[in-house]
Amino acid sequence: MERLGNNPAPTPPGQRPVAAETAGAVESACRASGFVLLIGEDEAVRDSLAALLQAHGFGVLAAGKAEDLALPAAVPPPLCVVLDPDRDGVAEAAVIAEARRRFPDLPLIAITHGLAPRGRETVPPAGVELLRKPLKPERLLGRLAELRCGMGGGLRDFP
Repeated sequence: MERLGNNPAPTPPGQRPVAAETAGAVESACRASGFVLLIGEDEAVRDSLAALLQAHGFGVLAAGKAEDLALPAAVPPPLCVVLDPDRDGVAEAAVIAEARRRFPDLPLIAITHGLAPRGRETVPPAGVELLRKPLKPERLLGRLAELRCGMGGGLRDFP
């Protein structure tokens, strides 16, 4: 992925990631129709999710880890953080907690296997919405559409 300084450039909807030469290019990409921060260690999964989001009109700023993302000051806040918390050697709950600390004021949607063993109730961390794997794209896209239209409401735990 091309980068602007140390930050990946948000990709405008319908386009492959391109190099942004100025902060203005990043800002205009982010303002296009809202954008999503996408975090996931697995590059193939991250690229697939980015393609899905872009195909449905969302800009994407993606990275492997939360600490790899830093928003340029000139861009408006993103709609939310979409997180695939699979990371080698790190529990999903720890990855989610790290992203929550890094982006405390943004809605966070975690695509998870579940934070508890099968058959036990899972209580998501505060400010985190869980979408269970295998991911049903329409659930993610529906939730993002609600956020884009200002109908965010409270966060929920989806099976």
